Amino acid sequence: MTQVAAESLLKEVEDKRKKTIASLESEYSAKKAEVTNRAAEQKTYISESSRKEADSLAQRERIRISGAAKLQSKKTLFDATEQMLENNIAALKQSLADIAGSKEYQGLLSKMAAYASKRLGGNISVACRTSDAAALKKLGVKVTSSNLETVGGFKATSTDGTLELDLTFEELLRNREDDARAFILARE
Repeated sequence: MTQVAAESLLKEVEDKRKKTIASLESEYSAKKAEVTNRAAEQKTYISESSRKEADSLAQRERIRISGAAKLQSKKTLFDATEQMLENNIAALKQSLADIAGSKEYQGLLSKMAAYASKRLGGNISVACRTSDAAALKKLGVKVTSSNLETVGGFKATSTDGTLELDLTFEELLRNREDDARAFILARE
């Protein structure tokens, strides 16, 4: 083999090697770009997903905190309203006690005795406060007990004992407490 042929063969091998290297470098660059693009897309997707998840969690937390605050606010308002109602009911009970100590109370006892007599069918017997026993006896009502613990009023029973009517101030207030609460709330 001649020197020229060997150089030619060597040049051909060198050219082939350069072409192969260029081809490999080109393929490497294309795959590198593809991997880089895919990595960038995944990074963007992960970042976007994380941001959306964080926003969602933050929104749920804001809603939870807002709901808890609204619930606490309603509870506080309810407690304040309930306390105001209890104070007004206590004041109402004091007013009833004041009525029981007034001059008008004797007229009220008379009306209550007439009402009880009408409702229970005629003659009645009552359990009342010690301070009311004399006034009720003057009205012709039979007093069976004068040691009733009440602010005012009495408990009436039909003469045969089959019917009873509780006209104590506490019972009258208890029966009308819902109406009294509604009235108080309407005024506040």
